[in-house]
Amino acid sequence: MRIVACSIGLIAAMLLIGCSGKKAYLPDSAGGQGEVLVVMSNGHWEGEPGAAVRSIFEQAINGLPQREARFKLAQTTPESFGTLLAAHHSVLLAVIDGAVDTVGVVRQRNKYAKGQLLVQISAKDPVSWIGLLQREGYAAADLLEEHQRTRVGMRLARERDAALVSSLKAQYGITLDVPGGYRVMEQEPHFTWLQRDRIVTGSGLDHNVIEGVLIHVHSYTSDSTFSVPFLVEQRDSVTAAFVEGPSPGSYMVVQREFEGTDLMPTSRSVTVDGRFGYLMHGLYGMQGAKMGGPFVSLSSVDEARGRLITVEGFVYAPQFDKREYVRELEALLFSLRVAPTASP
Repeated sequence: MRIVACSIGLIAAMLLIGCSGKKAYLPDSAGGQGEVLVVMSNGHWEGEPGAAVRSIFEQAINGLPQREARFKLAQTTPESFGTLLAAHHSVLLAVIDGAVDTVGVVRQRNKYAKGQLLVQISAKDPVSWIGLLQREGYAAADLLEEHQRTRVGMRLARERDAALVSSLKAQYGITLDVPGGYRVMEQEPHFTWLQRDRIVTGSGLDHNVIEGVLIHVHSYTSDSTFSVPFLVEQRDSVTAAFVEGPSPGSYMVVQREFEGTDLMPTSRSVTVDGRFGYLMHGLYGMQGAKMGGPFVSLSSVDEARGRLITVEGFVYAPQFDKREYVRELEALLFSLRVAPTASP
């Protein structure tokens, strides 16, 4: 059984406080970023149902330099969940029981805590349950991913740098929930590079972690814009001109291949603020220097102004896993809002 110990004490304390009051209320959800709590008996967790869960929810993430699982899974039994961990923000509840009334998948928000998403998968036996998971599990994982991104986005909105947000709105007519600590590295009429440098401790040593945000605006011509080759070339033209590397003459580029391995970014269509968006995950490097890491890019059309807006995030953290840095940057990109044009 795997349980994330640091989450248990916090959640248990919240539930005990709630029990002491006369009026029932929902506590705020808690739990580590990137966690999904799996509620399943120990026997099933150590058997085929647990293996099926791990095969879906611990799949490797595209666009990272090393293998990292999509989620950090924690497991607890139904008995422990009911008394200690019911306030976790992301829950996969497995019901495998011959007496179950309803077979299927149920999604519930704020069931036991505010800001919680609970996905319950119910079947009468392990074989049927695994089949149901294989049909519905990927959609459930996507829903939990979106839920966690939204949760991170709410935190970024609380932490945003009001002056920097106001400056971007004045220059581009957009809002982005950029948190404190970012500074302007380069600014041109149609391009801005923001960066935050932080000292993070790992393995007893202090390491510098760099997070960057790029904003660039182009004229929009046609839907053919939304392809990986086009956007990669466009990104490279921008970063070659404006994003300098650590060595003289070096600059940022998209990694296309390494020793015969295809590294071109992956992409998918998304919706951002009710508009079509095109999301890419990939790896960047530095032409002329040894530096690189993952990036995420979101492009969307501002039809009223006839322009393509691209916002991107990248991270340099060679001593650390990158998943949660990229998840936070993706949440920042999804905060993109385009101001309406002034009425004539």
